[in-house]
Amino acid sequence: MSRTPATPDFLPMPAMLWQLMQTLWLGAHMAALLLFMPMLVKIGFAPMLLQEVHGQLRPALLIFTLMATAVQMLVLVRTSGVHALVRQLRGQLLLGIWLLALVVLVGYGKETISDTMIRGLYGAMLGAGLVLLTQPLPRKKG
Repeated sequence: MSRTPATPDFLPMPAMLWQLMQTLWLGAHMAALLLFMPMLVKIGFAPMLLQEVHGQLRPALLIFTLMATAVQMLVLVRTSGVHALVRQLRGQLLLGIWLLALVVLVGYGKETISDTMIRGLYGAMLGAGLVLLTQPLPRKKG
């Protein structure tokens, strides 16, 4: 009596890659915003040192976000086609997040955009990321 190996119940590779990128970029921002920076304040870092840490951390996280969302866009295009970037909510959110991260990165540390505007754009980017978490994983049809 021969037995066939059971098929694994793992997610397909695009869905795993999607979840990994989403977890990494959004989790890194949330950890920095909600854990790391408040911990440094509680420890008693000097305000000037906090600004330096913030000035080094935020651009690095934004560059990472640009790369991770680009990978997510590639996964979406690969599974659903190019039209999915404009027609599906996942694609629209990804494009919005990518553009917001780019604007925040370009405007960060410059006098042309106020700090309040940068914070608002950053909040919009993270809010869109949280909405993206509620969307179904991309899967190939068929």
